[in-house]
Amino acid sequence: MNQFSADFADFSPTVYLDCAYQGPFPNVTAARLREAIELKCHPVRLTEPDYFEWPDRVRARLSRLVGAGLDEIALTASATQGIGVVAGGLEWKAGDEVVIASTNFPSNLLTWLHLRRRDVRVTVIEPRGGCVRPEDVAAALTPRTRLVALDWVSYSTGVRIDLAAVGELAHRHGALFVVDGTQGVGAVELDLHALPVDAMAVAAYKWLLGPYGTGFSYLQRDLLDRLDLSVVNWSSVEGSDQFDSLPVDRFTLPNAARIFDTGETASFINLRGLERSLEYVEAVGVRTVNQHCRRLLDRLADGLRAGGYTLSAAAEAEHGSTILGFQTPSPAATELLHAKLRAQHVAVSLRHGMIRVSPYLYNDDAEIDRLLAEIRN
Repeated sequence: MNQFSADFADFSPTVYLDCAYQGPFPNVTAARLREAIELKCHPVRLTEPDYFEWPDRVRARLSRLVGAGLDEIALTASATQGIGVVAGGLEWKAGDEVVIASTNFPSNLLTWLHLRRRDVRVTVIEPRGGCVRPEDVAAALTPRTRLVALDWVSYSTGVRIDLAAVGELAHRHGALFVVDGTQGVGAVELDLHALPVDAMAVAAYKWLLGPYGTGFSYLQRDLLDRLDLSVVNWSSVEGSDQFDSLPVDRFTLPNAARIFDTGETASFINLRGLERSLEYVEAVGVRTVNQHCRRLLDRLADGLRAGGYTLSAAAEAEHGSTILGFQTPSPAATELLHAKLRAQHVAVSLRHGMIRVSPYLYNDDAEIDRLLAEIRN
């Protein structure tokens, strides 16, 4: 048992190595959620500041976490919603081009493919070995490319792309760079203001340990002026905290990403849970999370190599994250091994023919050794 194990529920008899699937609540988050449920049981305890101050408290924590401005963070219900803000907010013309990768998570894939109905050409990169490299992106760019959309960390292999290199390529061609950061934010240090990233969408229920149905989007200030808003969230209007005095036919929207907040932004159950998990991640430190998980995955990689297994490119330092994929020589044998591990109470995922391992602070060396022992048996 390590120093962080007591911060989470007891998963025994299961070894839970699947944070990329669902990040479990820290115990302090579960306690905060119980308090939030009491508010719904006793609505008289809810006050107006609960609706208008809590969203900005969460927004402030997120902006610090990713190195963004407070006015660049929109609170969403999912990464899909964040991607949709950009895809639905830009003005598209027939012949415009978008570049994506076949390995993108569906939230960063299907919405762009859907633009084909508007005669937008969508080029799908087929990465070699599941790793999107700058040269792959460069080969797909044309003078008509308006946007490149990729995942920061692959949900299936754990491969991390070079945001700086890809973003610079996109910008050099006059294209926007949109990123799904779900499998990286909270587990890999990030400073968005130091990177050529125009938008990043994140689901918060994985490495941010938040409730399912929470997320956020980073929308770079210059991009905001280019995005159309199709539905007005009344609580984002200037002066909305005085909603009895809101104008009937004339209102003012702030020049800030919060105009794209999800409806019912102040969902006091989800928001209180997310804020407490963000407090936990901030207190521990993303660097601590990353170092702990990478050390465990290095231990796993050494054992897998000794056993002759094939590792994803995430095993390479330049592409590493807090996720590692591996496989046996045959897809059928990989599926059987995954089923065996689950039967032996070792929780890992099977994604596109690879077994995906994603530890967190609650895991230790002994649990990695148990995984390796089960693989060898």
